[in-house]
Amino acid sequence: MRKDLVKYQDDDYNVEIEVGQASIEMGIRRSEVWFDARSGDLAERQLLARVAILQTYPAIHAGTLSVKNLPKVSEDGEETPYPEQLNMDELTLESYLTLPEALGAIWKDAIFALNPHWLPEMPKEEGAEGEVEEPNKETS
Repeated sequence: MRKDLVKYQDDDYNVEIEVGQASIEMGIRRSEVWFDARSGDLAERQLLARVAILQTYPAIHAGTLSVKNLPKVSEDGEETPYPEQLNMDELTLESYLTLPEALGAIWKDAIFALNPHWLPEMPKEEGAEGEVEEPNKETS
């Protein structure tokens, strides 16, 4: 399994995250987290929040092998560290959404670099300038 170590540091964080190429089990876990996230009220969420909830968080949750030094923010705003070896089930969607955006970006990029098949497919605009039409593929 290919792995990558992501490090993030700012005035409040000094985090190390190990991510890995997905196994089938990790893919199943990603789907489970996706279905759990869908059970919330998405009708009131904006588009970018939906992407974080339905694409990024499940991928991060499933593709992360270890996390060190991530502060845990309680409901009253008090920070305490997670155990050195964070169980990803402890990182709730609500906690994930409070992390610095820069940390989320490098974490997401590392996950999708090892698991490009998890990237959402963006619909192509019809007649977009410079678009190259793919040849007709027939299956036999």
